[in-house]
Amino acid sequence: MRSAATLPKFLLDRLQSLEESYLRSDDPMLQSGFAGGAERWRLEREPILEAIPQSGELLDTCCANGYLLECLMQWGRERSLEITPFGIDQGSRLIEAARRRLPEFAENLHVANAWDWLPPRRYRYVYTLWDCVPEAWLAEFVARLIERYVEPGGRLILGAYGNRSRKERPFDVAQFLDSTGHRVAGTATGGDPPIARFAWVQR
Repeated sequence: MRSAATLPKFLLDRLQSLEESYLRSDDPMLQSGFAGGAERWRLEREPILEAIPQSGELLDTCCANGYLLECLMQWGRERSLEITPFGIDQGSRLIEAARRRLPEFAENLHVANAWDWLPPRRYRYVYTLWDCVPEAWLAEFVARLIERYVEPGGRLILGAYGNRSRKERPFDVAQFLDSTGHRVAGTATGGDPPIARFAWVQR
């Protein structure tokens, strides 16, 4: 098993550059790394809620400025869901922004890397992106999250976003989970045409 100390420098450098890039703008979507506008933002991210059939805690393992958590809380209420947000991010300034955005839940937001963080508790729903780690590490990353982060009976939600301008399709998260021995409990896509994929497994 890889140790936390072996996180590749290129990945840590990329995370730092992303934080700097995100914080050049005051726009909450740009601070989340998205430049496609409010309509696409919702179309491509609201399907995460298909994995959340009941109220509960949601941990976002790369929460940036907390805007996605804020939106999922709002969209969830429209479905009679009460979502309690938790989040981590490598960028300390992004977490500061997230705490300002969600002051009521500031204690739920931590500066941490999902690869080596030891959470103080487990969560009903955990959302992560496939490219949080190098692809060669993804199977171990998923296993770590399920074991350390997800409470019994809870769900790990794995997401992937493509890129319209570069004509890149999203990583096939469901196929990956299936290929690594995880029983996929459900899938969803976002966008028109679909540019986001989500798949989830039950612990």
